[in-house]
Amino acid sequence: MFDSGAAIGVILGSAWLLAVPEPTSVNKETVSVSYMTDVHNNELDFALTKAKSVMDVSYQSKPSSFYGLRYGASAMLNAQGTYMFGIGLGKTIDVKGFDMTLFIYPSYSAIRGDDRVHSLSGRFNLRTTLDVLYRHSAKTKFGIGLMHISNGGYKDPNHGLEAVRLTVGRDF
Repeated sequence: MFDSGAAIGVILGSAWLLAVPEPTSVNKETVSVSYMTDVHNNELDFALTKAKSVMDVSYQSKPSSFYGLRYGASAMLNAQGTYMFGIGLGKTIDVKGFDMTLFIYPSYSAIRGDDRVHSLSGRFNLRTTLDVLYRHSAKTKFGIGLMHISNGGYKDPNHGLEAVRLTVGRDF
């Protein structure tokens, strides 16, 4: 189960959530929209009508008093009708005008069409997102990130999927 790099990444990411302190007292909730494309998109075609592109909307709570952890929810959809949604746990660390956010979402998925998401097996997957967002103003931020989807090795095949994310967020 823990023989893949992704599984090790999830374990290390989980340790990061608990070990790294929240260096700011900014108390914020965040709603963000991300556009993602599969890192194996060799044609560099970013059209939303293509199977390799996905939209994601997520909500993240204010930091809690428990290690600054935040809870959240996220939903993804692509043009072929593949969707994935789940609740998650994460942490945002504010560093000199940048937010670094790591979230892990256990997710339910329904896979449609012939997209590469078919390389995932099962309806239950873990989505891990890591974003670095620049604070453009007190409430608006934008940035880039990475996402990994995997079933954690509980079922074969477990090829996983990686995507690059472009994100716009709004704090309130």
